[in-house]
Amino acid sequence: MAQQLEDVKEKKKPNALIIIIIIMSFVILIGAVSMVFIATDISLSDVISKFQKHEEYVMPLESFVVNLDTEGRGSTYLKTQMSLLYTEEDYGMVLENKTSQIRDLIIKDLMEYKPDDLLLEGGLAAAKVKIRTSINVALGEDLVKEIYFTDFLIQ
Repeated sequence: MAQQLEDVKEKKKPNALIIIIIIMSFVILIGAVSMVFIATDISLSDVISKFQKHEEYVMPLESFVVNLDTEGRGSTYLKTQMSLLYTEEDYGMVLENKTSQIRDLIIKDLMEYKPDDLLLEGGLAAAKVKIRTSINVALGEDLVKEIYFTDFLIQ
């Protein structure tokens, strides 16, 4: 009976080598993470902000009908409707006040495209980036985070 009690006590006793390995693993992990933060100039607040939930707001725009660039080979029209995604509630008022300027920029950007440019793979994505960049540059701030096409017809 006494022998069985000693066996049970020995089985419950953790191995010192395993504890040292676990502690050293944590120290190495913390050191590696620290080196990444130091080497890349990333702060902890930057990492935390990536995981925080941000509110998103969408501002729909009226539809556009635009002549596409066909280099004089007839007329090709684009009828589209877009929405602008922004993340700060205050940006909504700025975007509403600048709607005419935003529409003008979008029309100018779309008129530069040929029908094939928009229909090829990645063409629409490139147009979104160009339009978003044009709007943000014109407004002087990074207000628009994404452009959504909600209607798209080339005729």
